[in-house]
Parts: sequence; structure tokens; C-alpha cells
Amino acid sequence: MSENFKIYFIKEEFFSITDWAQYKIPIKEKRPVLILVIEKEEFPDGLFCIPITKDDDKNRKIKALSMKRPDFIHPIKINRYDSYLLIQNMYILHKEFLGEQYTLNGVPFEIKNTKIQREIMKKVKKVDALLKRGIINYVPREKVFEIQLKYLEEKKRKNP
Repeated sequence: MSENFKIYFIKEEFFSITDWAQYKIPIKEKRPVLILVIEKEEFPDGLFCIPITKDDDKNRKIKALSMKRPDFIHPIKINRYDSYLLIQNMYILHKEFLGEQYTLNGVPFEIKNTKIQREIMKKVKKVDALLKRGIINYVPREKVFEIQLKYLEEKKRKNP
């Protein structure tokens, strides 16, 4: 089953691994973290995750930033709220830490509109290109994934 373009929670265990803020991964105290999942073939055990934020958290700063840097942030509507995909903060999450799928009125939420999917992927590719060229440096994706793999190996070794 494909998780592509579906919205999920992250398991609490993920946040206990390390202080993710030092890797520029947004962490919300007292509120679940929602992510949009994108599958990529080069990481079969991982999922590319785009953090989601609501603008009311930031006094409209995200909306202003999305206009200034439209390739880094993508607006989406979730349950009548203005929410934004923080594409520049995308990271790789091991499938082990993928939580429950986000639902609205009992229906799993996903982005089905192919036009919106293409718009998001165009921005993802642009941010990827900027990262590869060293023009921007946000989340060290491979490092974040390596930390998760080491944690899972250690956990498996302790609890065979």
C-alpha cells in the first residue's frame, strides 16, 4: 500500500531518540506533529516527510514567508485551517516511526488532486537541487536517517 501524499502523525518514540531541533526538524510541544509523506525509491525503508504547520501558530509569519519564498512553503487546507507544508524542512523518517494516519471525520486525509501533487513535487525537486548545490542547507536528511538507523540497531541489539 502506498503512503504517498497522505498525512500522518509521528510516533512519540521518534522524539526520544535525540534533540531533533539541532537538525532543524520542527517539534511541537503538547501537540502532535503532522507530516505529509512522499515515497522515494532510493530510501525503501524511509519516507520523505514534509512537516505541516498552521499559520495561527506564527501570527501569519508563515503566510508572509510563503509569499517571499514560494518554493520553500506550500499552502494547503486541512479542516478549514490555513496550513503550510514546510518543504525546506523535509527529512527522511524510517517507516518504523510512522504513526497513525490523520483523519477528518473518520476519513483518512490525503492529497488526491494530481495538480496539487505536481505543484508540491516541483517545489520538492527545486529545494532538492538547491540543497545538492549547497545554495541552501536546512535539514541534513541523510544524517537524520542515519541517527534513526543507529537507534533501531541498538534497540534490536538490546531486545533481540
